[in-house]
Amino acid sequence: MENITLSGAGSGLDIKSLVNQLVAAERGPADKRLDKREGEIKTLLSAFGRLKSSMSTFDDALDDLKNGMTFKDRTASTSDENIATIAASSGASPASYSLDVSNIAQAHKLTAGGGNYTGQTGAITLEIGQYDSGSNSFTAAETVTLAIDASNNSVQGIMDAINDANIGVSASVINDGTNDILSITADDTGTTNTIKLSVSGDSDGSNADNAGLSAFAFDPTSTGSSNATEVSQAIDAEFTIDGIAITSSSNTLTTTVTGLTVELVSAGVAALDVDKDIESAKEKIQSFVDTYNEVVGTIRDLTKYGGEGGDHGALLSDSAVFGIDMRIRSIIGNTSVSGGDFTSLMEIGFASDPETGLLKLDAAELEKALKTDFDSVGDLVSDYAGQLDDYIKIQLDTDGVISARTDGLDVRLEDISDQRDALELRMESVQARYTKQFSRLDGLIASLNSTGNFLAQQLAALPGVRS
Repeated sequence: MENITLSGAGSGLDIKSLVNQLVAAERGPADKRLDKREGEIKTLLSAFGRLKSSMSTFDDALDDLKNGMTFKDRTASTSDENIATIAASSGASPASYSLDVSNIAQAHKLTAGGGNYTGQTGAITLEIGQYDSGSNSFTAAETVTLAIDASNNSVQGIMDAINDANIGVSASVINDGTNDILSITADDTGTTNTIKLSVSGDSDGSNADNAGLSAFAFDPTSTGSSNATEVSQAIDAEFTIDGIAITSSSNTLTTTVTGLTVELVSAGVAALDVDKDIESAKEKIQSFVDTYNEVVGTIRDLTKYGGEGGDHGALLSDSAVFGIDMRIRSIIGNTSVSGGDFTSLMEIGFASDPETGLLKLDAAELEKALKTDFDSVGDLVSDYAGQLDDYIKIQLDTDGVISARTDGLDVRLEDISDQRDALELRMESVQARYTKQFSRLDGLIASLNSTGNFLAQQLAALPGVRS
């Protein structure tokens, strides 16, 4: 509100100061009332914000805990990681296996070239497929024919042509100090990824000699021309698990034993062990207790009664918040049909404090239950987590009680803002009125002073009048 600067020319009064003091005295009670109401509303909004944050944290934890597979982790170990490594998913059955590796899978690799191929033209057919040593036969799975001409008739150019073909074969160039030599390797291991190279239209007139493009020829069977050098054969992994003979084109075994991923490293014998991950389950169940206690503790703090004249919780009088507390505790106290022989959390080591509503966990009882029926404990806890998650999500929804409360408080804050605007307009009018009134008073006093001075002068001029 603009302050009008005016002093009493006739009266000597500080009209500005008087007006400001009168306006402040008139608006003071209204300001205090609005400040008090605004402070109360902001305190409630802060309390609901704290409650919402705590419940959201609880809900995030429940999203993971309600998944039954969360409590079915497995541990996996091998007696010799130089022979094989192992990882287990929740679908793996606790068991021990004997692994005997005869040989690991190997990728096919060739080297070729080393000469000057400038001016050479023709075509190189690159194939990758299955080589059967028993029948000495090759069956192509992928085939590409590479045209060799003036644009690529060098070892580097042939390397680029092979890599650009993108059929599961990679090439690189090795320089021996004098010549470029082409190194060709199958991207994957096993006999199903055997490489075959054949030449046609060699410009030197022969597709079989070791000159020109035919220097790159290789046939894994004994029937064709092979001028390239075989550095390593395509070999399948051969091993037994519990005496069962198995072959694999890959050293990474993902389907051999359900739920296990075994990586073969070298030949040898190793024991593979899979067990229930009890420690992981205990940590996750303790996390369930901790997040539950956090939200219940927050509710209790916000609704606490501090005694006569004491420090009460901001939401002490909010029945809906009490309702949330009662419902959460009710869910925990209900029985379940999802935990096998276990029907309540109390049977696996949980206990509830009747005064605070907080949960306690007997670690020894929990471990005993996990060792008795590991999967059922997980199913039980997941059931309770799911029920709590469903309820919490409803409360946190835009149509839930917390949003309804905070929306109502926001409306009340907007109303207070409107009242402040109205008060400001009214005070401007009051200031203008007081200023006008004091200005008139000042004029009246000035007039009276002027009249008094005139009369004094006239009286002083009368004969016989002495000061």
